[in-house]
Amino acid sequence: MSDQVFLGISTAEFDPAVAAVVDGRVVAYAEEERFLRVKHAPGRYPDRALRYCLETAGVRLDEVASVTIGYDLAAYTDGRMRRFFDAMAREWPLDQATLDWQRGCLREFDIAGQTAKHHYHWRRQFGDITFPPIRFAPHHYTHAFQSAMESPFESAVVLTLDGSGDQHTTVLWLKRGEVLTPLREVCMPHSLGWFYAAFTEYLGFDAYDGEYKVMGLAAHGGPDPILADLVGQVLLPASDGVEYRLDPSYIHYGEHRYSRRFTDKLVKLLGAAPRLPRDPVTRWHMDLAFAVQQALEEAACRLIRWGIARTGVSDVCVGGGVGLNVKMNSRIFALPEVTDVFAHPLCADNGQAVGAALVTCHRETGALPPPLASLAWGPEQGNEEIERVLRNAGVAYTRSEDVCETVAADLAAGRLVAWCQGRLEAGPRALGQRSILADPRSVEVRDRVNAAVKQRELWRPFGPSMIASAAGRYFEHHTDSRYMTMAFPASGALRRDAPAIVHVDGSSRVQIVHESANPRYHRLIERFGERTGVPVVLNTSFNVRGEPIVSTTEDALRTFFATGLDVLAVGDFIVRKHPTDMAGGR
Repeated sequence: MSDQVFLGISTAEFDPAVAAVVDGRVVAYAEEERFLRVKHAPGRYPDRALRYCLETAGVRLDEVASVTIGYDLAAYTDGRMRRFFDAMAREWPLDQATLDWQRGCLREFDIAGQTAKHHYHWRRQFGDITFPPIRFAPHHYTHAFQSAMESPFESAVVLTLDGSGDQHTTVLWLKRGEVLTPLREVCMPHSLGWFYAAFTEYLGFDAYDGEYKVMGLAAHGGPDPILADLVGQVLLPASDGVEYRLDPSYIHYGEHRYSRRFTDKLVKLLGAAPRLPRDPVTRWHMDLAFAVQQALEEAACRLIRWGIARTGVSDVCVGGGVGLNVKMNSRIFALPEVTDVFAHPLCADNGQAVGAALVTCHRETGALPPPLASLAWGPEQGNEEIERVLRNAGVAYTRSEDVCETVAADLAAGRLVAWCQGRLEAGPRALGQRSILADPRSVEVRDRVNAAVKQRELWRPFGPSMIASAAGRYFEHHTDSRYMTMAFPASGALRRDAPAIVHVDGSSRVQIVHESANPRYHRLIERFGERTGVPVVLNTSFNVRGEPIVSTTEDALRTFFATGLDVLAVGDFIVRKHPTDMAGGR
């Protein structure tokens, strides 16, 4: 094996990120938003994330083996992407905005353009050093490699789906050992990501940020044949009955008076003005979200069924940004043809920083990643540094002899706890490193989390973290969902024991916690279970609406004192809003 450091960088419009990989293992990863404290860090180069990864890997930029970009830069340079875009223009009446976007892509992802872009930012940070070579890998191959090779499966059908990457929007692959073979490819303009983003904005949310709100809203809706027919005119099965096709006249090609994501033709089709962000959500909006979600699921499931029938392989991996759709992943898992599903938790373009580095590391050293066991790859602060920050902030604090026992008692007493421990987790979901925790037995406590801390829409669910040994007790049909990428029908026991984390549709988006992956968090949930008989906690991300998940102790203190949280557990230290509160009782 080699000790070379391979970097991956994603400079996507949202969530720019950097990863460092050694011998097929991620040693550091960070998203720029966590340092900048601006959600998604739109349009920013990941300077701070790059410095963090280099420092954590213990190398200078001129010492790394390479930097990989998750796009097929050669295709933008040698004319293949230009020819693809020209063919699109002959087939579809492209509008000026689409043409401008295409020209921008050709400039952005040309090898010379990428080299100039990264060298400019590196020179501003590090001066005139010798820069590492820039490598590249096709976008959907990068998604597929990351999901497939970090899965527990030797063989799998792999589905990657997003807005677009290079010419592709969806690819179905077969994984056998180290080899990925494409089985079906869907290209622009037929995009499930664009489809879902369009309806996200139509329903009054921001595309590429509010899709999870549509997913949550869909659970409150129900089947409406009229809406299903209308949505089916936008997204419909292909003539082969397996793939899907998107009618781009509803999404891109036409007049856009309401949104860049959909045309006026969609408004006319639906017969109602788009919902404004502050407008009430009606039953009609819920039923529309249901129809959109159903259409997405059907499109994905047709491909999966075909792939299993074609290959005889019944384990499934999911990658690409649409893979964050928990309901879609769960629908795939429920298919009778499917044995198991691994939906990668870092499947969007920010996670491509990891995927790109893994691809080049494998190509140049032969190293493959082990099955994914943790996403705790970000910055951390030790007790000494934490205590220095607490002292400088002038807050009252105590040091707990057993922070898990202390916090378990606080949770059992109904207090809302901010839990800031170890290395920051990657991705959009808190997994027991930067979490807000509450007692799942109480719906009132859940509503207090929403009102006093998260300030989010009431239809959105909260998920549970539970120790692995409890999963069989609370779910009849489940898999080892460690990253909140799957939801399963809750058993009667879970609905009785922890009603605060069961969604309106009877499902629960669970994080199954293993002692080997996160021993402190596992111990906390165990201690809570010993006190209450319920080895489950309500877990949501440690942030407020519109802000990134906290990273440092300073971030944690700001958010703690700006919200209705009761207790902050950071490292071995406890900070209380009401110092007279003692663990175990009010």
